[in-house]
Amino acid sequence: MSFFQILVGLLIFVSMVARPFLYKPCVKYFPAELSAAFTSIWLVLGLIITFPFFYPLLSDNFSNIIFSPYLLLSIAKGVLLWWMIKLQQDINKYSTSSSVFWGFIALALGSLINNLFFNEGLPLLQLLCICGLGIMGFLFMFLGDAKRLSFYGKFYFILITLIGASFSVFDHLVISHIGWYPHLLFSSVCMFITCLFFGISKHDYYNIFTNKDVVIAGVVYVLSEFLIIYASVNLLPVSLVAVFMRIAAPVVMIFSALKYKEQSLRNQLVFGCIAILFVLPLILAKN
Repeated sequence: MSFFQILVGLLIFVSMVARPFLYKPCVKYFPAELSAAFTSIWLVLGLIITFPFFYPLLSDNFSNIIFSPYLLLSIAKGVLLWWMIKLQQDINKYSTSSSVFWGFIALALGSLINNLFFNEGLPLLQLLCICGLGIMGFLFMFLGDAKRLSFYGKFYFILITLIGASFSVFDHLVISHIGWYPHLLFSSVCMFITCLFFGISKHDYYNIFTNKDVVIAGVVYVLSEFLIIYASVNLLPVSLVAVFMRIAAPVVMIFSALKYKEQSLRNQLVFGCIAILFVLPLILAKN
Protein backbone atom coordinates (compact mmCIF):
# COMPACT_ATOMS: atom_id res chain seq x y z
CA MET A 1 0.00 0.00 0.00
CA SER A 2 1.16 3.54 -0.73
CA PHE A 3 1.78 6.14 1.97
CA PHE A 4 -1.36 8.07 0.96
CA GLN A 5 -3.50 4.92 1.13
CA ILE A 6 -2.18 4.18 4.62
CA LEU A 7 -2.76 7.81 5.67
CA VAL A 8 -6.41 7.73 4.55
CA GLY A 9 -6.79 4.34 6.21
CA LEU A 10 -5.44 5.75 9.48
CA LEU A 11 -7.93 8.64 9.32
CA ILE A 12 -10.72 6.10 8.90
CA PHE A 13 -9.28 4.13 11.82
CA VAL A 14 -9.20 7.20 14.11
CA SER A 15 -12.77 8.14 13.22
CA MET A 16 -13.97 4.62 13.96
CA VAL A 17 -12.22 4.67 17.34
CA ALA A 18 -13.97 7.93 18.16
CA ARG A 19 -17.49 6.95 17.04
CA PRO A 20 -18.56 4.54 19.84
CA PHE A 21 -17.28 6.88 22.57
CA LEU A 22 -19.04 9.87 20.99
CA TYR A 23 -22.24 7.84 20.68
CA LYS A 24 -22.01 6.47 24.24
CA PRO A 25 -23.28 9.66 26.00
CA CYS A 26 -26.12 9.87 23.46
CA VAL A 27 -27.48 6.46 24.39
CA LYS A 28 -26.94 7.11 28.08
CA TYR A 29 -29.29 10.09 28.19
CA PHE A 30 -31.48 9.65 25.11
CA PRO A 31 -33.37 6.76 23.44
CA ALA A 32 -31.47 4.63 20.94
CA GLU A 33 -33.83 5.84 18.20
CA LEU A 34 -32.40 9.34 18.60
CA SER A 35 -28.95 8.11 17.55
CA ALA A 36 -30.39 6.71 14.33
CA ALA A 37 -32.36 9.93 13.78
CA PHE A 38 -29.51 12.39 14.30
CA THR A 39 -27.20 10.22 12.17
CA SER A 40 -29.65 10.38 9.27
CA ILE A 41 -30.37 14.09 9.68
CA TRP A 42 -26.70 15.08 9.81
CA LEU A 43 -25.99 12.84 6.82
CA VAL A 44 -28.74 14.56 4.83
CA LEU A 45 -27.39 17.99 5.86
CA GLY A 46 -23.91 16.93 4.72
CA LEU A 47 -25.31 15.84 1.39
CA ILE A 48 -27.19 19.15 0.97
CA ILE A 49 -24.03 21.14 1.68
CA THR A 50 -21.96 19.11 -0.79
CA PHE A 51 -24.71 18.80 -3.44
CA PRO A 52 -23.37 21.67 -5.64
CA PHE A 53 -19.99 19.90 -5.84
CA PHE A 54 -21.24 16.37 -6.50
CA TYR A 55 -24.42 17.13 -8.46
CA PRO A 56 -22.87 15.99 -11.81
CA LEU A 57 -22.33 12.52 -10.32
CA LEU A 58 -26.11 12.28 -10.07
CA SER A 59 -27.35 14.33 -13.02
CA ASP A 60 -25.04 12.98 -15.73
CA ASN A 61 -26.55 9.51 -15.50
CA PHE A 62 -29.82 10.23 -13.70
CA SER A 63 -32.18 8.11 -15.83
CA ASN A 64 -29.97 5.04 -15.59
CA ILE A 65 -29.60 5.52 -11.84
CA ILE A 66 -33.33 5.91 -11.20
CA PHE A 67 -34.23 2.78 -13.15
CA SER A 68 -31.29 0.69 -11.99
CA PRO A 69 -32.26 -2.37 -9.92
CA TYR A 70 -29.17 -1.68 -7.79
CA LEU A 71 -30.93 1.41 -6.43
CA LEU A 72 -33.11 -1.00 -4.44
CA LEU A 73 -30.00 -2.03 -2.53
CA SER A 74 -29.37 1.64 -1.63
CA ILE A 75 -32.93 1.93 -0.36
CA ALA A 76 -32.55 -1.30 1.62
CA LYS A 77 -29.29 -0.04 3.13
CA GLY A 78 -31.00 3.13 4.37
CA VAL A 79 -33.72 1.18 6.16
CA LEU A 80 -31.29 -1.37 7.58
CA LEU A 81 -28.83 1.33 8.69
CA TRP A 82 -31.51 2.93 10.87
CA TRP A 83 -32.20 -0.44 12.44
CA MET A 84 -28.52 -1.30 12.87
CA ILE A 85 -27.63 1.96 14.64
CA LYS A 86 -30.57 1.54 17.00
CA LEU A 87 -29.56 -2.04 17.86
CA GLN A 88 -25.90 -1.05 18.11
CA GLN A 89 -26.78 1.66 20.60
CA ASP A 90 -28.90 -0.79 22.60
CA ILE A 91 -25.73 -2.91 22.92
CA ASN A 92 -23.44 0.11 23.48
CA LYS A 93 -25.45 0.96 26.59
CA TYR A 94 -24.14 -2.20 28.27
CA SER A 95 -20.98 -3.15 26.36
CA THR A 96 -19.06 -0.73 24.16
CA SER A 97 -16.68 -3.53 23.15
CA SER A 98 -19.53 -5.66 21.85
CA SER A 99 -20.97 -2.70 19.95
CA VAL A 100 -17.89 -2.71 17.70
CA PHE A 101 -16.42 -6.23 17.76
CA TRP A 102 -19.25 -7.75 15.71
CA GLY A 103 -17.62 -5.96 12.76
CA PHE A 104 -14.91 -8.63 12.42
CA ILE A 105 -17.48 -11.35 11.73
CA ALA A 106 -19.34 -9.04 9.35
CA LEU A 107 -16.09 -8.19 7.56
CA ALA A 108 -15.28 -11.87 7.02
CA LEU A 109 -18.77 -12.77 5.80
CA GLY A 110 -18.97 -9.77 3.46
CA SER A 111 -15.50 -10.34 2.04
CA LEU A 112 -16.14 -14.02 1.42
CA ILE A 113 -19.36 -13.24 -0.46
CA ASN A 114 -17.73 -10.45 -2.49
CA ASN A 115 -14.77 -12.61 -3.47
CA LEU A 116 -16.64 -15.84 -4.12
CA PHE A 117 -19.56 -14.39 -6.07
CA PHE A 118 -18.83 -10.79 -7.10
CA ASN A 119 -15.19 -10.79 -8.24
CA GLU A 120 -13.65 -8.45 -5.70
CA GLY A 121 -10.38 -10.30 -6.23
CA LEU A 122 -8.52 -10.05 -2.91
CA PRO A 123 -5.28 -12.09 -2.82
CA LEU A 124 -5.46 -15.38 -0.91
CA LEU A 125 -3.31 -14.14 2.01
CA GLN A 126 -5.54 -11.12 2.58
CA LEU A 127 -8.67 -13.25 2.39
CA LEU A 128 -7.26 -15.76 4.90
CA CYS A 129 -6.38 -12.94 7.31
CA ILE A 130 -9.90 -11.53 7.03
CA CYS A 131 -11.35 -14.97 7.71
CA GLY A 132 -9.07 -15.20 10.77
CA LEU A 133 -10.55 -11.96 12.03
CA GLY A 134 -14.02 -13.40 11.52
CA ILE A 135 -13.20 -16.52 13.56
CA MET A 136 -11.81 -14.31 16.31
CA GLY A 137 -14.99 -12.24 16.29
CA PHE A 138 -17.02 -15.43 16.62
CA LEU A 139 -14.92 -16.50 19.64
CA PHE A 140 -15.52 -13.08 21.19
CA MET A 141 -19.20 -14.03 21.56
CA PHE A 142 -18.21 -16.79 23.99
CA LEU A 143 -14.92 -15.65 25.56
CA GLY A 144 -15.04 -11.83 25.32
CA ASP A 145 -17.27 -9.15 26.78
CA ALA A 146 -20.19 -10.22 24.55
CA LYS A 147 -20.79 -13.18 26.88
CA ARG A 148 -22.17 -10.68 29.45
CA LEU A 149 -24.96 -9.61 27.11
CA SER A 150 -28.51 -10.69 27.77
CA PHE A 151 -30.34 -13.04 25.43
CA TYR A 152 -31.72 -10.07 23.51
CA GLY A 153 -28.30 -8.41 23.50
CA LYS A 154 -26.72 -11.49 21.91
CA PHE A 155 -29.59 -11.66 19.41
CA TYR A 156 -28.98 -7.99 18.52
CA PHE A 157 -25.25 -8.78 18.17
CA ILE A 158 -26.03 -11.47 15.58
CA LEU A 159 -28.50 -9.22 13.74
CA ILE A 160 -26.11 -6.29 13.35
CA THR A 161 -23.39 -8.73 12.26
CA LEU A 162 -25.60 -9.94 9.40
CA ILE A 163 -26.63 -6.39 8.52
CA GLY A 164 -23.01 -5.23 8.52
CA ALA A 165 -22.02 -8.09 6.23
CA SER A 166 -24.81 -7.17 3.82
CA PHE A 167 -23.49 -3.58 3.69
CA SER A 168 -20.10 -4.80 2.41
CA VAL A 169 -21.89 -6.60 -0.40
CA PHE A 170 -24.28 -3.70 -1.11
CA ASP A 171 -21.44 -1.17 -1.28
CA HIS A 172 -19.36 -3.38 -3.56
CA LEU A 173 -22.24 -3.89 -5.99
CA VAL A 174 -23.97 -0.52 -5.94
CA ILE A 175 -20.92 1.75 -6.13
CA SER A 176 -19.62 -0.06 -9.20
CA HIS A 177 -22.97 0.28 -11.02
CA ILE A 178 -24.49 3.65 -10.06
CA GLY A 179 -21.64 5.45 -8.25
CA TRP A 180 -20.88 6.34 -4.67
CA TYR A 181 -22.78 9.64 -4.47
CA PRO A 182 -26.20 8.32 -5.59
CA HIS A 183 -25.67 5.35 -3.27
CA LEU A 184 -24.95 7.58 -0.28
CA LEU A 185 -27.70 10.05 -1.22
CA PHE A 186 -30.53 7.54 -1.61
CA SER A 187 -29.52 5.40 1.37
CA SER A 188 -29.29 8.48 3.63
CA VAL A 189 -32.64 9.89 2.48
CA CYS A 190 -34.32 6.50 2.97
CA MET A 191 -32.78 6.27 6.44
CA PHE A 192 -34.23 9.71 7.25
CA ILE A 193 -37.67 8.66 5.95
CA THR A 194 -37.45 5.55 8.15
CA CYS A 195 -36.78 7.80 11.15
CA LEU A 196 -39.84 9.90 10.32
CA PHE A 197 -41.93 6.76 9.99
CA PHE A 198 -40.97 5.38 13.40
CA GLY A 199 -40.94 8.84 14.95
CA ILE A 200 -39.15 10.51 17.83
CA SER A 201 -40.37 13.29 20.12
CA LYS A 202 -40.19 17.01 19.36
CA HIS A 203 -37.76 17.40 22.26
CA ASP A 204 -35.48 14.79 20.66
CA TYR A 205 -35.45 16.77 17.41
CA TYR A 206 -34.48 19.81 19.47
CA ASN A 207 -31.56 17.86 20.98
CA ILE A 208 -30.29 16.91 17.52
CA PHE A 209 -29.31 20.54 16.86
CA THR A 210 -28.66 21.89 20.36
CA ASN A 211 -27.10 19.13 22.47
CA LYS A 212 -23.31 19.30 22.23
CA ASP A 213 -22.73 15.55 22.48
CA VAL A 214 -25.31 14.81 19.80
CA VAL A 215 -23.99 17.48 17.41
CA ILE A 216 -20.35 16.36 17.73
CA ALA A 217 -21.28 12.70 17.21
CA GLY A 218 -23.35 13.58 14.15
CA VAL A 219 -20.71 15.77 12.52
CA VAL A 220 -17.92 13.22 13.09
CA TYR A 221 -20.12 10.47 11.64
CA VAL A 222 -20.82 12.47 8.48
CA LEU A 223 -17.18 13.44 7.89
CA SER A 224 -15.99 9.88 8.42
CA GLU A 225 -18.71 8.49 6.16
CA PHE A 226 -17.63 10.72 3.29
CA LEU A 227 -14.03 9.66 3.88
CA ILE A 228 -14.98 5.97 3.89
CA ILE A 229 -16.93 6.31 0.64
CA TYR A 230 -14.10 8.28 -0.98
CA ALA A 231 -11.59 5.59 -0.06
CA SER A 232 -13.90 2.81 -1.31
CA VAL A 233 -14.24 4.48 -4.70
CA ASN A 234 -10.80 5.93 -5.37
CA LEU A 235 -8.20 4.17 -3.24
CA LEU A 236 -8.94 0.72 -1.87
CA PRO A 237 -11.14 -2.36 -2.35
CA VAL A 238 -14.25 -2.25 -0.16
CA SER A 239 -12.98 -5.13 1.99
CA LEU A 240 -9.73 -3.29 2.80
CA VAL A 241 -11.65 -0.14 3.71
CA ALA A 242 -13.66 -2.36 6.04
CA VAL A 243 -10.39 -3.63 7.55
CA PHE A 244 -9.35 -0.10 8.55
CA MET A 245 -12.82 0.42 10.00
CA ARG A 246 -12.81 -2.77 12.03
CA ILE A 247 -9.24 -2.63 13.35
CA ALA A 248 -10.41 0.26 15.52
CA ALA A 249 -12.27 -2.34 17.60
CA PRO A 250 -9.22 -3.53 19.62
CA VAL A 251 -8.41 0.05 20.62
CA VAL A 252 -12.04 0.63 21.60
CA MET A 253 -11.91 -2.56 23.68
CA ILE A 254 -8.80 -1.46 25.57
CA PHE A 255 -10.28 1.95 26.37
CA SER A 256 -13.53 0.24 27.38
CA ALA A 257 -11.66 -2.04 29.78
CA LEU A 258 -9.93 0.95 31.37
CA LYS A 259 -12.89 3.35 31.41
CA TYR A 260 -15.97 1.12 31.73
CA LYS A 261 -14.36 -1.97 33.35
CA GLU A 262 -15.52 -4.27 30.54
CA GLN A 263 -13.88 -7.65 31.15
CA SER A 264 -10.25 -7.64 32.25
CA LEU A 265 -7.61 -5.58 30.50
CA ARG A 266 -5.79 -8.85 29.78
CA ASN A 267 -8.83 -10.35 28.03
CA GLN A 268 -9.31 -7.25 25.91
CA LEU A 269 -5.60 -7.09 25.06
CA VAL A 270 -5.53 -10.72 23.92
CA PHE A 271 -8.36 -10.15 21.44
CA GLY A 272 -6.88 -6.81 20.39
CA CYS A 273 -3.35 -8.10 19.80
CA ILE A 274 -4.54 -11.10 17.79
CA ALA A 275 -6.64 -8.76 15.66
CA ILE A 276 -3.60 -6.57 14.97
CA LEU A 277 -1.56 -9.64 13.94
CA PHE A 278 -4.22 -10.57 11.39
CA VAL A 279 -4.48 -7.01 10.11
CA LEU A 280 -0.78 -6.24 9.61
CA PRO A 281 -0.44 -8.43 6.46
CA LEU A 282 -3.52 -6.70 5.03
CA ILE A 283 -2.07 -3.22 5.51
CA LEU A 284 1.51 -4.01 4.48
CA ALA A 285 0.65 -6.12 1.41
CA LYS A 286 1.24 -4.57 -2.01
CA ASN A 287 -2.00 -4.22 -4.01
